[in-house]
Amino acid sequence: MTVKLKRLYFTFFNFAVGFFSLAILIVLATFSSQKISTQLFQIHLKYLETQRYHAYINEIKTTSILLDNLQYHLSYTCDEQDITELEKISYYSPQIASIQLTTNSGKKCSDHRDISSLYLSPLKRISLDPQITLIANRKNNQSIIQYNKKLIGGSVIVDIVQQPTNALLENLPQNSWLQMIESNQTTLFTGDPKSAISKIFSNKNISSDIQNIIEPILTMSLNNKAWLKYYSTPTVINTYRAQIQPYLLLLLVLFTCALIFLCYRRYHSASIIKFLVENAIKQNHLIPYYQAIVDANKQQICGYEVLIRWETKKGKVILPDEFIPQCEANGVITPLTFQLINTVAKDIRKLEMLHHGKPLPYYFSINLSASVLQDPELVKITRNALLHYKVKAHNLAFELTERAPIKNIELASHVCQKLNDMGIQIKLDDVGNGYCDFLALQKLQATTIKIDKRFIDELDYNNKNTIVRSLVAFADKAEVEVVAEGVETIEQAECLLTMGVHYHQGFLYSKPQPFTKILKKYQSKDVI
Repeated sequence: MTVKLKRLYFTFFNFAVGFFSLAILIVLATFSSQKISTQLFQIHLKYLETQRYHAYINEIKTTSILLDNLQYHLSYTCDEQDITELEKISYYSPQIASIQLTTNSGKKCSDHRDISSLYLSPLKRISLDPQITLIANRKNNQSIIQYNKKLIGGSVIVDIVQQPTNALLENLPQNSWLQMIESNQTTLFTGDPKSAISKIFSNKNISSDIQNIIEPILTMSLNNKAWLKYYSTPTVINTYRAQIQPYLLLLLVLFTCALIFLCYRRYHSASIIKFLVENAIKQNHLIPYYQAIVDANKQQICGYEVLIRWETKKGKVILPDEFIPQCEANGVITPLTFQLINTVAKDIRKLEMLHHGKPLPYYFSINLSASVLQDPELVKITRNALLHYKVKAHNLAFELTERAPIKNIELASHVCQKLNDMGIQIKLDDVGNGYCDFLALQKLQATTIKIDKRFIDELDYNNKNTIVRSLVAFADKAEVEVVAEGVETIEQAECLLTMGVHYHQGFLYSKPQPFTKILKKYQSKDVI
């Protein structure tokens, strides 16, 4: 049985580098790919056409409000006063191209003498809803939006002023595109249909089935009643690509500069951190804190985990999560660990001197990153520290942290074998929540596994935690010890004891403490 969960480390730097790298690839692909340029043109065109459509809707809403007010100023007789009112609202309302009143008695009047002369005959219209209709103008080269509103004594028909041509199409070559609006066998055009059709559709008759000739470059639904379609020649995409190339070049330069800047800042920051840590090592500002590991059955301390802290000159204590990942990334973790081994051996010797030089019944477990475990120098440094301070090997242990995978498991296994031969135990930290699996447990000849705090936290709410039980069951079969980290409540401790986990570590028993406090406890004999 294998239980393995991997940590995901996701930083702003990773996100930013991924984003800018992807952006650069997209820009380069747009430069080189006709298909991507076409898709970009379609997106751009659809966005602008949507904006135009909403602009028409807003003009209709404004007109409706004006007509609500106008209806109380009309006599509905189409006399001079009514015509004046119609001319007045048409003149002062920029969105109104023309307006026509039809009274309930059938009389008609407008701000033009012959409004019917504006439309194509026979009339071609597409209804979008009961009030909004599209009508072809006399030349059938524009689609007039007509708004029909019922008033007190009749009805009013308003032609909405044509919106400016889509800005994207204004700069394209003449007759290289054609707009069509289709619904119920009715087709309205925008542009010169004869010249556009001859350019785009190779002189095919306009009445031919246009769908069988060429696919539209864009199709949009208008109020689910009609379809707006755009057709274009290859010249359109080539012109569009030429137009956007300066902007793409600018984006490419900006994204590339941003990526270079991020990488430089990362490298520069890593260099600063490396310098600061190396300086802290020289000045002995990286010091060990000790957190007790307790046999909960006997209520006795059986060991300590060594936790590094960075104490600045101003007395501020920096926790390892803030600097250890950077130390591992830039290689400073190795000299830091080697110094820590010597410091811990020295502290053990000080405690032994209080016991009249007798070996301590406790072990002191030092965290090792994967890169340090794969360094053969680790064995030499450890042996020299034990000999120099006359410390027994069983007083020292190593915990393999799981922030990074072991790249060379065979080399790590060889180093662990030498450490085991010296009498030093290997433990796996945060099992179930990192890169190490149970194959590594065998390869590294570990004697203890430590259950990550996040699984212990769940015991307050679910005493049948399957992951913890699975880890305990495996440990029993593998004949290795289990230590539960992050035990903070009596309920958690009792639940772990019922599962057979006797070794606990956490704030319920002790917080990490500097060596001076541990020394005082030994001096007062208050250590059990």
